[in-house]
Amino acid sequence: MVVRNYLTLVRVLLTLVLTYLLAIHTATGLRISMALIVLIILIDIIDEKVMEHLQPRTKVFSFLHPFADKMIAMWLLFLFSLQGIFSFWVLGFFIIRDMVVGIVRWLASQEDVLIKEETYRKMMIYVQYGIIITLLTQELLLYQESGSLLQIDSVLVILFTVLAIILAFGSILHHGVVYARSLRQRRKLGKTIQHEKIILLANKQSSGYKDAYRRHLLRLFSKRRKATIMYLPLKKNMYENIEQKIKDDQQIIIAGGDGSFESALNYKPFWKKRLGFFPLGAGNAFYSYFYKGKRFEYLRSWFQFREIKLDILELEWNSGKIQTTFLSLGLDAEVMRQSKERTRIGFANYFVAGAKVIFGSRASYSWQCLIDGKKYEWKNCVNLTLGKVPYYGYTLRSLIGKIKPDDGKVHGLALVNTHSSLLNKTIRVWGLLLAALAIDKSPLLVLQGKEFKIQSETPFPLQAGGDFLGYTRQIRVRVVRQQKVLMI
Repeated sequence: MVVRNYLTLVRVLLTLVLTYLLAIHTATGLRISMALIVLIILIDIIDEKVMEHLQPRTKVFSFLHPFADKMIAMWLLFLFSLQGIFSFWVLGFFIIRDMVVGIVRWLASQEDVLIKEETYRKMMIYVQYGIIITLLTQELLLYQESGSLLQIDSVLVILFTVLAIILAFGSILHHGVVYARSLRQRRKLGKTIQHEKIILLANKQSSGYKDAYRRHLLRLFSKRRKATIMYLPLKKNMYENIEQKIKDDQQIIIAGGDGSFESALNYKPFWKKRLGFFPLGAGNAFYSYFYKGKRFEYLRSWFQFREIKLDILELEWNSGKIQTTFLSLGLDAEVMRQSKERTRIGFANYFVAGAKVIFGSRASYSWQCLIDGKKYEWKNCVNLTLGKVPYYGYTLRSLIGKIKPDDGKVHGLALVNTHSSLLNKTIRVWGLLLAALAIDKSPLLVLQGKEFKIQSETPFPLQAGGDFLGYTRQIRVRVVRQQKVLMI
């Protein structure tokens, strides 16, 4: 693992040397530049082909590793463009390609569509390296005044450039076709609820209930779905004895925040009911999950609810035991601690809490993790998310990949930094971007198992279902049952 980290750093440092040599633009400097770019490519090949057999990808490597190739190639092409050697238009097209692919991948991640592009990505990088080598050769031949060889090299520059443009087009087309085809061919989960008999349990303490427009949407939902609204009492156990007022054949929609729905999961009389969700809270991870962030589809009665079975996790820590669908340890839990006081504007609360965490909270944790008997140890872990619901809210992904709701497994995503802990908070933002684009690369580590046991010598922050639970030294997480839930 250490060797691969150093190989990545060496490539980045060699690129800085290349930048200086290209800036002074001497014959000697160009010769050295040619040698360095060949060395960078060889290190990349060694890194990909040899080291992956010596050190499996189950380990976490440098956070620079996923984008080192792209950063080096695009940076060198940018330098050539500044010198008038390479076309800004072509470079701009490469940048647009990356933006379009990023948008498609982000949209696909919201629909649990996985798009593999490793072949396109590596081909594109090596062709761009080909452009860089032929451009360097062209500059050297200009110093040597070798006319015939210069003409041949100019043709090679054009060929590599045209091939890179074709690959860029192909990559965009590939992502678009895979995304569109997956949307058409995906199977609908669960079974359709033919006769919706819905009762709405609304929590007046939810932050969204303070907003007149959100209350209007609640009433509109009730009207179009022919649902009865029942307001929950303003007490700690707001579901106490509520089952006496609910008929056995009714579907229950919890109108509140993530905490309201998680509380319903912990209320035993609801375990054999069908539970749904109406977004009336701050973050609403369940809105992102049950409705895929499709805005107002839940208001339209022709979009019928479907019943699926969702694994429910049991979280046991030093101070107690609860049932939940998602939890996090580390930096993300600190954000929930700082956002305990909520207002009507949920996003603003989380933004302010995030700013407080950036400037004040600890961001490095050492954990020993036991997953189905297999031991992991992370010395500089920023965050660990476990769950079945792969969202934080606002369509932000917390887990990568297609999470089957009833596979009996706990899914996880760890963020481990192999460099200085001073970079941890910046790397957390980078991790959020990788998760949003469904890119399974370092510093992220995808995990799954039937049981997780995590412990630490020092207390670490813990949140579940969007609520901060406090600090603990150990936790145990496993699937304990399944709940019938309603989604669109």
